[in-house]
Amino acid sequence: MNEVILIAHGSIDGVGDFWNGVYHPLRCPAHLLVLAGMALFAGQRARFKNPMMAFLGAAVVGLFLTQLPGVPELPSVVPAAVAAVLGVLVALRKSLPQVLGIGLFAIGGLSLGWDSAPEQGSGWVVFKLLLGTWTGLALLSLNLVHYAAMVPKRPLLKVGFRVLGSWACAISALNLALTLRK
Repeated sequence: MNEVILIAHGSIDGVGDFWNGVYHPLRCPAHLLVLAGMALFAGQRARFKNPMMAFLGAAVVGLFLTQLPGVPELPSVVPAAVAAVLGVLVALRKSLPQVLGIGLFAIGGLSLGWDSAPEQGSGWVVFKLLLGTWTGLALLSLNLVHYAAMVPKRPLLKVGFRVLGSWACAISALNLALTLRK
């Protein structure tokens, strides 16, 4: 039986550096899990502006860290762990102080930015990739969070959110197990 090797951080030929950066969060399963968990978490709450600002600012910091010499790579278990925590919080539907939500979103943004290190390239190519990655993270996260927050707060939909949160947690646990197996 042949092994299938998935390369999440590869590039798409012919679309350019900026657009490769924009598509990056869509090609990385751990990034999608974090973004989906954030959307579900924010969809359960009334106020999500400050957590989203923390996410976007921390993503810039994480992307900046990828270019500093001597900064180690982020362990690949961190985004999966963040997604698992978000999934558990959504499934439990516990009310938290807003500062904890802000901190969790900041950790998510930092981990997604830091995990998006481009391969070696010239300064301009790396800048376009990083700018595209931040743009992709911003567009995807803002859209997912906004649409999740628009969902009516009916009892059946609250249960649906909790089920999706438990699925996100289970998928993150599988992702963690596969990552640690390597």
